[in-house]
Amino acid sequence: MPAKNAPLLDPLSGVQSGRPGTISFVLGLPDPATFPLAELEQATRLTLAQTGEIALQYAPEQGYGRLIDFLIDKWRADEGAAITRANVTITLGSTDAVNLLCRALGHPGSVVLVEAPSYRDTLHLFRDHGFRLVQLPVDDQGLQVDALRDSLDGLESEGVKPSFLYTIPSFQNPSGVTLSLARRRELLAAAREHDLLVVADDVYRDLCFEADPPPALGALDPTGERVITVGSFSKILAAGLRLGWVIAPPAVIDRLVSSGVRAMGGGANPFVSHVVARFCAQGHLQSHIAHLCEVYRRRRDVMLRALESHMPEFISWSRPAGGYFIWLNLPSLLSADRVARAADEAGINCLSGTGFYARGGGDDHLRLAFSYVPISKIEEGVVLLAQVIARQHSS
Repeated sequence: MPAKNAPLLDPLSGVQSGRPGTISFVLGLPDPATFPLAELEQATRLTLAQTGEIALQYAPEQGYGRLIDFLIDKWRADEGAAITRANVTITLGSTDAVNLLCRALGHPGSVVLVEAPSYRDTLHLFRDHGFRLVQLPVDDQGLQVDALRDSLDGLESEGVKPSFLYTIPSFQNPSGVTLSLARRRELLAAAREHDLLVVADDVYRDLCFEADPPPALGALDPTGERVITVGSFSKILAAGLRLGWVIAPPAVIDRLVSSGVRAMGGGANPFVSHVVARFCAQGHLQSHIAHLCEVYRRRRDVMLRALESHMPEFISWSRPAGGYFIWLNLPSLLSADRVARAADEAGINCLSGTGFYARGGGDDHLRLAFSYVPISKIEEGVVLLAQVIARQHSS
């Protein structure tokens, strides 16, 4: 047995967070100070007291019905579009959702279209499935649809049909950019012309600091047959809940729900689903999201001001309207890999852009995450990074 006063294990053990004493812009994690502990505790107690015998049992493969109904109402309120239970299933977070979609829609050797840059862990997951990844450029308006069309034309000439396009349309990880409304419409037109499925990973969508983002891709799809939306409570409630969802055409939901994993597992996280459904039914989620937006907007603003005050004039960066990330642009003379290594030695951690590209690129970018670093440390970290960049540039 462990000693009575043994220290608690580091909850981030094994996560890339840097040496003790460093300032880390690596972790794209929610701030634990924002977790609504009292409300979740109350929802947990009420769940156990009132419906514990159901909540602690296996659940339907599709997920807990009342949570699905809440997500249906949320989609209608947020997007002004109607869906039914046939369009929704609960998952073990967004990672489980994307993994299930990989199994349902692809196979080793399948071509999958991805943004460049894109979320590095999703690229890792796609490689685990043996997919052939084709990357498409992103600019300050999001995915370049002209490049998508060119790629689709080229693949068709080879007799190749992609399994799907994976996009992060709102406050993208890592670039922070949002796909414009015009490009959303162009993307959907291209998808219809080429019979292409679009997987929209929209886990940051609710973390909006300014004007509302454009309508979700799924809400713009007139037939409801083209877009698969992935969402998660990890960014808007708590990551440790491991709870997410998929909104998709009924045929896709049927394939996910009828998988062996779901049949054997008895639904995704039934007890937590009951607790979160009760939390949401009590009206806590929207006020909590509003609080998160204020917390992360302040951190973004502190980082942007620090960058403007301290970065060399040859450095530029994205100005995200939501989410967790700022994308730093380096001049061609600098290597992001070398800058990241030198920054680590100086006590500041950030990620080189190279890991966010499927087929090469990114050595001219750094990703800075502002969600988890204490607000009091953001400017200090930016100053250290600016000094590293200036030294690298002059050497």
